[in-house]
Amino acid sequence: MSEIPAPPARYHSAAIALHWLVALLLAYQFALGLRLEDKVAPAQMFLNYQQHKSVGIAILVLSLARLALRLTRSRPAEVGSGLEKLAATWAHRAFYAIMILGPLSGWAIVSTAKVKLPTLLFGAIPLPHLPLGIGAHEPAELAHAVLGWVLPALVLLHVAAVFWHLRQRDPVPGRMFPAGLKAGPGIGAGLTSLAIATWLGLAGPIPNLWAQATVPTATPAAADIVAAVETEAAAPADTEAPQAADTALPTEEAALSCDWSVASGSRLGFTASYAGEPINGSFRDWTAQIKFCEDEPAAGSINASVGLASADTADSSRDENLKGTQFFDIASFPRARFTAKGFKSLGGGRYAADGTLSLRGRNRPVRLTFALKVNGDKATAQGSARINRLAFGVGTDEWAATDQIADAVAINFTIAARRKAP
Repeated sequence: MSEIPAPPARYHSAAIALHWLVALLLAYQFALGLRLEDKVAPAQMFLNYQQHKSVGIAILVLSLARLALRLTRSRPAEVGSGLEKLAATWAHRAFYAIMILGPLSGWAIVSTAKVKLPTLLFGAIPLPHLPLGIGAHEPAELAHAVLGWVLPALVLLHVAAVFWHLRQRDPVPGRMFPAGLKAGPGIGAGLTSLAIATWLGLAGPIPNLWAQATVPTATPAAADIVAAVETEAAAPADTEAPQAADTALPTEEAALSCDWSVASGSRLGFTASYAGEPINGSFRDWTAQIKFCEDEPAAGSINASVGLASADTADSSRDENLKGTQFFDIASFPRARFTAKGFKSLGGGRYAADGTLSLRGRNRPVRLTFALKVNGDKATAQGSARINRLAFGVGTDEWAATDQIADAVAINFTIAARRKAP
């Protein structure tokens, strides 16, 4: 009869690597989760959520690999009394539950949301939705929240157990460190790494690096989203349009130029009706190239671009819904554009611009009307337009009906402009 081989003195090297990689990702993921609802630009919030989902799925895949190793490879013998062994067993089971059920519950939340927001893992890999009914949404949210808060408590318990084993001078702590690294230095390096991962998640330097890293491998649509995020991040937080130089151009030079730049204090807003109540919002990421000559308005033009991810209605949940496939579908159509050639004078300082709005891949004629005041090298314009959202496919499935959300949407804008040098 063959002898039963003795259990190994240490964990397998692949198990050790997976242990520490998942630990670092969990620390970063928990810290990132704490600030997902921070008051940041909508485009940045979208990028943070994409990052949170990507890291979550990475944790899921690595944890399944770790579990497979645990089930197929021999591991060191348990140490301690019967109660200590029982506590260790259930602590490990709890960790696996969090590492596997946590990402799965997050995936279920995304899959059962009323508005299906697209997910691109690491800016490149589309994540399909799970085939779950909307009834699973609230249980998934509850499970995700509970597991998220159990995690730090379990980590503290795990760290306390490590120090207990150090005090007992048994070999347990050293079994999960790379060969040749003693328990003392190993624990110090491990805790330092976890602290750094947590700080990165809280302080947030990673999202900008994330954007840069994913651009080369992202799909064109994802790259456009990242570009919109970078545009938003570069603008001052208290402005709603690109800044222009505050230095006034000499009047003699300004009179020769018909090109204008948008200045601070400009705003692009919209008003929709939901259940009979007005919903007011604005876009924080937009640009406009304007050409206007007082003596020849018919020769003027406007070319405006709007980052749809920057829609802000003062409700983060609603703003996230607007980005999904049933509304703006920013993964496929990150920007809207309006172009017009020629302004028509309506008299009394009022003008109209008949142009084309491109939204969600559809082009429709839209008329802007506005009041304009020009004072030397400065100008102000206030105007509005009316569009029908369904003509652009904004609002699909149950949102295609107009009993809750009206078809008509009002666009309003205030532009402060400064004449460019000739």
